[in-house]
Amino acid sequence: MAEVDQILELTRKALDSFDEPDRSLAAVVRQGHRIAVRRRDFAAQVWFQLQLSDLVAGTGRDELSELKSKLETLLGKEQGGAEYRRQAARYMTTRTMANGKDHTGVDVEQLETNFAHIQATYNSYETLPTGMTQIDTALAARDYDQAQAKLIPMLGEHRAILSRIKQGAHAYLTATEAELEAGRAESSFFDQVQAHINGLLAKYAPEAAQNFVAAQERIASGGAEDISHALTSCRRMIKSLADRLYPATDEKIAGLDNVERMMSDDKYKNRLSQYVREQVGQHKNGEILQSVLSQLGARLNALDGLASKGVHAETSIDEARTCVAQTYLLAGDLLSIAEGTSPLLKGDPDSATT
Repeated sequence: MAEVDQILELTRKALDSFDEPDRSLAAVVRQGHRIAVRRRDFAAQVWFQLQLSDLVAGTGRDELSELKSKLETLLGKEQGGAEYRRQAARYMTTRTMANGKDHTGVDVEQLETNFAHIQATYNSYETLPTGMTQIDTALAARDYDQAQAKLIPMLGEHRAILSRIKQGAHAYLTATEAELEAGRAESSFFDQVQAHINGLLAKYAPEAAQNFVAAQERIASGGAEDISHALTSCRRMIKSLADRLYPATDEKIAGLDNVERMMSDDKYKNRLSQYVREQVGQHKNGEILQSVLSQLGARLNALDGLASKGVHAETSIDEARTCVAQTYLLAGDLLSIAEGTSPLLKGDPDSATT
């Protein structure tokens, strides 16, 4: 089953079970987050991650920091920061009451637990104890009414917040379903990513930009030969980036593992890794740099594997779409280094070991 069909099936299941009485809102939010991850919708992931994070306890902070860095990488520091703040403002809208009181920092599951506890406490005051005198019964009724009166605003606050979160999740799922049914594999957020990265490609690697256009046009055609050419264009695009960022030198350079690697024209993956090592190594220590290079190598190998497949199965158009999207994300990471805006360039140069 193609990835688009898989995500559409997930989305429909989430919507079909949305109002089931035993289904928790936390489960709905987690499912929405999963769909946003599958669609590489980093903006929506921020909103869902905020709803799932217990910021008071510190859980979710690393994930949110990573998402903020990803947005700044893919959209530019200013636009990415603005998008992150927009999603945070949407989150605040679900959590803030008209009286100024808010319930931020608490994850949605805890909100549901709190609401259930308050509701159970409220219900416990519905029935008066038996065997009391008339006066004691009257006094108990007064005390119970007062206790319930104190709980009513708390119930209203939690009910309103949970309802807003539910509406936000439902709006995302219905919009996603419509996009997927229209054949959009990527979310509308990806349009912003493409616009920003296209600008960087035009600035740093115009040949790579041409390869991207060619890949997208081929996918739109949808024929078997077109899909094969689209995958080939992705590989050419990666090589074009390498040619611009780290031109071939035909020398051998030892990596962090002390293994010498050729920096020749055909070894474009080696050249991109060396480029990242030299640029990021000025800001990150050896352990972090090794992790960055390891992740880069895995991404390059995965993309190279996709681009090498050509047409061999009925999922080829899905593979082509994935290849184009992942190549865009890789280009965004690499070009943000060239632009000097990558989060990987933050750090203490004096502590780095290359």
